[in-house]
Amino acid sequence: MWKQLFIDTIKAPKQAARQVLALELDGPTIWQGLALATILNAVVFVVTILAFPPAAPPMVLTISPVTLAVMFFTSMSIGTISLFWGGRIVGGIASFNDLLALVTWLQYMRLAVQLGGFVLMIAAPSVALLLTSLALLYGVWILLNFIYEAQGFDSFGKAMANLLLGFVGLVFIFSILISFLGFGPTGTP
Repeated sequence: MWKQLFIDTIKAPKQAARQVLALELDGPTIWQGLALATILNAVVFVVTILAFPPAAPPMVLTISPVTLAVMFFTSMSIGTISLFWGGRIVGGIASFNDLLALVTWLQYMRLAVQLGGFVLMIAAPSVALLLTSLALLYGVWILLNFIYEAQGFDSFGKAMANLLLGFVGLVFIFSILISFLGFGPTGTP
């Protein structure tokens, strides 16, 4: 089932979204899935950085894996909240759990891309960089299809508006969160 869902996500994202939504997972199961996905993504990210230090910005080398996992989890959670409310603004009908399930599945897809990128970095670093960049762009297309399907939109324009509003909401919430944590414009407390 998971292998076919992986393939469908790449080849037919709307159909894959319907498959994920048809699972009708409960909230705690989805949250646990997201926690596991973010931990695994953080581990693979850190291993990649340790194996190929020139590929990382210097700041990333100082972040602990636990902090990184918390940052991933927080950004996915806030991003999903932003997608939910952004969707409501443009007439979307998705439940929060529906969007969270889709975002969680996309984190497992991201994990697969990271693992593939890691293997490619060993053999062909420039090819790995190119393919992971293309996967990132294609991931946006998949996300748009997931939003379109979950929200019940009748046009991709609404899905794009939902994504844009979600991004604005994410940036706004993170700005507030960062200021509450005491960080100024220079990134220092």
